Amino acid sequence: MVIQSFVRNIQGDKNLNRCIQSFPDNAHFNEKLNVGNELNLYSEVGDMGGASVQYGCSSEMQDKEKGEGADGCAEEEVPHDALAFALSYLGVKDLLSVERVCRSLCSTVQDDPLLWRTIHIDQPLNERITDDVLLQLASRSQGSLQCLSLVECPRITDDGLRRVLETNPQLTKLCVPGCTRLTIEGILNNLKVFNSAKGVQGIKHLRIGGLYGVTLEHFEVLKLLLGADNDKLQNHYKPHFYHRGNFYLLCDDDRAIDIEMCPRCEKLRLIYDCTAKGCQVEDHAARVCRACTLCISRCVQCGRCFNNTEYEENFCLELICSGCFKQQPDNY
Repeated sequence: MVIQSFVRNIQGDKNLNRCIQSFPDNAHFNEKLNVGNELNLYSEVGDMGGASVQYGCSSEMQDKEKGEGADGCAEEEVPHDALAFALSYLGVKDLLSVERVCRSLCSTVQDDPLLWRTIHIDQPLNERITDDVLLQLASRSQGSLQCLSLVECPRITDDGLRRVLETNPQLTKLCVPGCTRLTIEGILNNLKVFNSAKGVQGIKHLRIGGLYGVTLEHFEVLKLLLGADNDKLQNHYKPHFYHRGNFYLLCDDDRAIDIEMCPRCEKLRLIYDCTAKGCQVEDHAARVCRACTLCISRCVQCGRCFNNTEYEENFCLELICSGCFKQQPDNY
C-alpha cells in the first residue's frame, strides 16, 4: 500500500506539472497585474460576515489555480458577452478587483478599451496612485480616454498629467480638484499644448476646485481655452450644494469650469448654493447667501447657511445646523 500511495503521488505531480505548463506564461500574467500591486489595493483588510478577510495577492491566486488545475487541466472559458457589458458599469477599484480573479477576466478587463474611456480616481486609491500608475491605467483605453477624474490625488504632478494628455487625444473632460501637486501654470501650459494639437477636439470641461493661486488673468485664459464665453458661463445650471462628500463639482455637470468669482470676496473659488427654502429665489443675482465657504459657513450635512438658525460644532470641527444635529443618533 505504501508503494501504491507513492505511485499515486508521482502521477499527481506529473498531472500538476502538465497543468502548470498549459497555463499562459506566468511572467506575462504577473506583468498585467503590476498596476494593482502598485496601488496596494489588496493589502486592505475587508470585513465579511463579521470575520476579517485578507484579500489574496497574485501569487496566492496563481497557487490556487495551479492546485485546482491538477485534476482536469481544462482551458479557461471565455467570459460571456453579458459579463463584458456588466463590467462597463464598474469603477476603477472594482475593475482592478475583477482582473485578479483569473487570467481570462484579467485579459477581458485590460484588453477592452471601452472599459477605460472614463477613469475616476477617489478614495481610497487617491493616496496611492502615482504618475506612472496613472499612465498605465490611461494606456488601457488605447487612446480612447474621454473623461479623466482625479479627486484629491496628492502624488499626481504636472508632468504626469502632461504624459497622459499626450497619449489621449479624445479627452474632453478633465477633473483634478484637490490635487495639491498640480499648479495653475502647469494646467494652463498642458491645456495650451493639448488644445492646439491637430485633430484634437480639446478639453471642454475643466474642474480645478481647491487649486491655489488662480488669478483673474488665469481665469480669462482658461475660459478662452475651454471655448466658454461670459454669456455661456452665466447660464442656469443645476445648483451645487455643499455637504460632506460633495465638496467638489465633478464632470457630470454641464458647466465648462467649476470655479467662479465669489459675489462677496470676489475671489475665484468654488461657489455653493443654499438649500434653505428662504434663500432660494428665482433671480440668479439676488441669491444673497450664494458664496464660497470662507464667506458663508454652511452645514456639513444639509448645506444650508446659518441665517436665523442655531448650529453646533462636532468633534471634527464641522458645523451642523440644529435640525441636522437633532437627527444624529447620539447627538455627538
